[in-house]
Amino acid sequence: MISSIQIEGYRGFQHFEMEGLGRLNLLVGTNNSGKTSVLEALHLLTSRGDPMALWQLLWRRGERLPGERNPRHVTPELDVSHLFTGHEAHVGSNFTLSAKNETPERHVTFTIGELSQKKREELLASGEASPITSRLVLRIKGVPPAPVSTLSLTRALGISPDVFEAPPRRLRRRAGTEESPSQFITTESLDSDDLVSLWDKVALTPSENLVLRALQFLDHDIERIAAQSSAQAYFQTRGGFIIKRSGNEQPIPIGSMGDGMWRMLAMAIAITQCKGGVLLVDEIDTGLHYTVMSDMWRLIFGAAKDLDVQVFATTHSFDCIHSLASVCLSDTDSANAVTLQRIEMGKRKAIPYSESEIRVAAEKNIEVR
Repeated sequence: MISSIQIEGYRGFQHFEMEGLGRLNLLVGTNNSGKTSVLEALHLLTSRGDPMALWQLLWRRGERLPGERNPRHVTPELDVSHLFTGHEAHVGSNFTLSAKNETPERHVTFTIGELSQKKREELLASGEASPITSRLVLRIKGVPPAPVSTLSLTRALGISPDVFEAPPRRLRRRAGTEESPSQFITTESLDSDDLVSLWDKVALTPSENLVLRALQFLDHDIERIAAQSSAQAYFQTRGGFIIKRSGNEQPIPIGSMGDGMWRMLAMAIAITQCKGGVLLVDEIDTGLHYTVMSDMWRLIFGAAKDLDVQVFATTHSFDCIHSLASVCLSDTDSANAVTLQRIEMGKRKAIPYSESEIRVAAEKNIEVR
């Protein structure tokens, strides 16, 4: 497990460190303090700098180059300059993400560079890089080695769809594969394509019972869950799944059951596919009523222990923190395994709260957000 993370030059962090991490870590802080950026940094780090993960982060934030689109592409170029502190980048700009854990330290560095003609020809001949269409590149170097070391950039520091030879939607479906035991659930959750793809690995396995139990926290009458064909789920943001409720003969599309149901489905499926890795959830309480949060935490914490998953989540909700404290009180295994990390804008270090401090803060209504 990761015991600490250091961020240098990524987004709003010139220098930042978060340490004393446990199996389950809840990140709190005011708006724009950098909570989501920390999750992104962890995703890039645990996916070993996978360019597909990089594409996801830029696409989700809408960080695209202004101006007219290239008529050859349906999708615009994505702007990498926003990844660097100050939203400005040039040749030589870089950011580094590193972590300490039980194994040797891991790190990954992203650097904007300029290639000589000779180096371009060497990279093209070696096949070790994506198609090199210009002299500007984004180099990705890490320990363990990143899956791709060099990405071509346009003169405006954009990443063209040509680099990946696939549209963004297809790239999103390829993320979170066996080579990348990191799942990142944003505030919009996962889309139906991602979830159906992950469900194919869950169906008819013991993990299917975990997913069903998660949904039953929200509706005790749910008896079964199944995936629909891709044709039936086409263009459905929250399609692809149906549920069977007691008392209802016909299956019900899960999209009819509200935001919380989809959120719980995404978290339950995702954690089953993070064995030995990391689950990242932005605003974990989104769509969930406070009365089910304790059950949610118990399920996430129990699955994390069983599957050796490390969890990082963010929240603005005191109910979410209070519910986590109740889990700490009832689970003797939570000692030193649960932390709360407070991130403050402009501060170089997060303020850690231990399991016992979380309980005291909840009991005495001490503001820690």
